[in-house]
Amino acid sequence: MTALAVGLALTMTGCGGQAVPGATEQAGNEPESYAQAEERFLTMADGLHTLIMAIEPTEWVVVDGAYGAHPTGCQLGVSDESGYRLSAVRGIELPGRDPDQIAAAASAAFTQLGVESETVDRGDGDAREVTVVGEGTIAERTVVTIRPASGQVRVSTETPCVPGSAHDLATEVFAEERLPADVWRRLPAFEGPESQPSFSFPAGGPLHYDESGAPLRP
Repeated sequence: MTALAVGLALTMTGCGGQAVPGATEQAGNEPESYAQAEERFLTMADGLHTLIMAIEPTEWVVVDGAYGAHPTGCQLGVSDESGYRLSAVRGIELPGRDPDQIAAAASAAFTQLGVESETVDRGDGDAREVTVVGEGTIAERTVVTIRPASGQVRVSTETPCVPGSAHDLATEVFAEERLPADVWRRLPAFEGPESQPSFSFPAGGPLHYDESGAPLRP
């Protein structure tokens, strides 16, 4: 199995997460339904799409299979109760681009989305890294990471940990009680200007990765 496939498999399995700000108040609530989880996903996915298209309106790669539709387990605050969260990562290579220009585009997109953001510039030369961090509205935390030396840009976003079973929601997303080992192949490998978010990937649909974990073009 490739490193990509291993990473995807770990993502699909899910594990207990760290306590997150604001999660404790959710602990006594009823588990979220599929419809509520889908609404949470679409809010995150639409915001992420707006952000990456503002940076560069072209095709982005879904990094390590983190499309965002597979719920993973987490711990609700300091309680013993478990919940779920969604996370997504997109990446692109923009060698030669001014990192300050990329950061400004990300900051403007956050403002458009109603998200307050902060830009931090660390390091020098090959070690320089510029990050733009936004919290709330589209997700709990969204981070744009720019590495000027390589031209690498990564955008990651994660929802809060909220009540609900990651396993039960995953069986609805993939329409199977027992998920096959290669269920990750159903998740999109790229996101472009015309991409539409989906929270349903039943068997029989298109596969976006080959058996080795290499992405397939749609």
